[in-house]
Amino acid sequence: GIVIDTDNFLTKTGVRTFEAASFLRKSGADVTRVRKMFRSSMVELKERAQGISNAEIFMEHFAISYVDPDKTAGDAPTVPVAKAANELLNVENIDASFVVTEAEDGILYISARSIGDVNVQLVMEKFNGGGHANIAGAQLKDKKKEEFFEELKKVLLEMTQAEEI
Repeated sequence: GIVIDTDNFLTKTGVRTFEAASFLRKSGADVTRVRKMFRSSMVELKERAQGISNAEIFMEHFAISYVDPDKTAGDAPTVPVAKAANELLNVENIDASFVVTEAEDGILYISARSIGDVNVQLVMEKFNGGGHANIAGAQLKDKKKEEFFEELKKVLLEMTQAEEI
């Protein structure tokens, strides 16, 4: 739980977090076993890499990308999309990331992540989504990713100019 909640001890950590981790380690927690639990399939890894590779930088601080799902996998790659959105925050000067995939039924799934002052919840609310200031998302019917990207860029520009995000 600590590994997930803190994104590998990168966020929401404090002295108590490390004290708890130390206690668990002293009590026999196996770090290797935990790491093995979170391994990805090759399909998921390729989809996540695609989300990073397809990224476009908008207004110098926003990463926008997409993942074309592997048709043999069956489900929309919502987990790799979320992971790609997280990883794009590791890019210098990126304050928020938005990664999209389209399910077989045509629904767009958007994962939005931020670090710092950008409130992605407010952005996703413009698309009838929601979440948290740093982790949010939306699902859109009857919209293609190109249309979404065009609208997203307009929203980001307007919200930035109005100092809403």
